[in-house]
Amino acid sequence: MVVVEKLWRYPVKSIGGERLETASVDKDGVLGDRVWVVQDDDGKLGSGKNSRRFTRILGLLGLTSRYDDPAGPPVVIGPDEAEYPVATGAADAFLSKLSGRAVHVRRDTGVLHFDEVPLSLVGTATLDWLADQVPGIAVDERRLRPNFVVRTDEPFAEEQWVGRVLRIGSAEAVFDRVFMRCVMVGMEQPGLPESSDVLKRIGQRQDNPVCLAIGGEIITAGQVSRGDPVR
Repeated sequence: MVVVEKLWRYPVKSIGGERLETASVDKDGVLGDRVWVVQDDDGKLGSGKNSRRFTRILGLLGLTSRYDDPAGPPVVIGPDEAEYPVATGAADAFLSKLSGRAVHVRRDTGVLHFDEVPLSLVGTATLDWLADQVPGIAVDERRLRPNFVVRTDEPFAEEQWVGRVLRIGSAEAVFDRVFMRCVMVGMEQPGLPESSDVLKRIGQRQDNPVCLAIGGEIITAGQVSRGDPVR
């Protein structure tokens, strides 16, 4: 049976997230997911890469974030487990010092905080495949930043669900794409070393080059819990 193994929410875009036992989901994805961003004074969003929308800020993936209450601002947590609440301005001060320039953790930026769509999913067998392809390099789901990790028996099984309605817990979702990956998958995170081999190996897929994990949206709001079946 395909079931939800793990649930993830990332309060601040490009910063590590928090594991959940239960999540509320709607058309905007997991409640509170990537609602906040790190933004510089030019309006660019903090990331591990530079582009028209993003500015590279080293060290973001070495941090984590969580909510005390998803209705309020999150807390940024440093590598030493020190906590920097957004509400007090401590997170702005910490991140400005980390990046060497003025940055702010903001909610309403006028820019979408999702790269493509608000929901992502990957199968455990796909993660196992990737780990086997890059021996000696630690791999877990954090390299792909999914919302749902589901138990599967075959690599890429989830890609066969694209275009179908899935019932997950009491919610329904439609996934419409397989994500094209970027350099972020190889960047360093706690317990995960930097490695260009991760993206290189994903790029060598014959059937779906450079792609891994699926993305879509919730069409019927509800609750999803760890252990829920996926039908």
